[in-house]
Amino acid sequence: MFFQTKLVLAAILWVSLLASSSVSAQGKDEKSIKEETPALGTILKKKIATSSMSMDRSYHQLSDDEKAYLRSFYEDMPEEDEPPYPLNGTRAIHQKMSKAQQIVVANGMLTIAVDVSSTGEPESVSIFETPDSDIARVAALALLEEKYKPAMCAGKPCRMQFLFKAEFKRIL
Repeated sequence: MFFQTKLVLAAILWVSLLASSSVSAQGKDEKSIKEETPALGTILKKKIATSSMSMDRSYHQLSDDEKAYLRSFYEDMPEEDEPPYPLNGTRAIHQKMSKAQQIVVANGMLTIAVDVSSTGEPESVSIFETPDSDIARVAALALLEEKYKPAMCAGKPCRMQFLFKAEFKRIL
């Protein structure tokens, strides 16, 4: 059973600009990715990607606010149901997307959904909007390589889409 996803909102908001982030008890920033090597003339690594949700947490480790934010993208989802979600969080997807962005330097929105089976296997992707065909290809492959916590419908695993939406910006 599929629930309608709201494409005007993002399950994951990706921006290549500085945004508020949270830092875990270990000092690791869970909502951003920094460049691998700092720019010439500095020792500071810039943030190259940020997310509105913790990247390193499984669905069950997300805060109640993060779960509510994610669930808000599914219209009419009963309170006891859960959407699918990458088993180990979204960091691997974000890392692949940030590497692609460093090469392509796209500008615009990416909206893509992966169909997740009742066993948590990705089956196919649907691309709704993309700033660049190479970015869409990387996103599709990244989403298809993930393992997912299956959606739960009335207490049973079910098939549902996981929505990924990202905003790419050129930074001069």
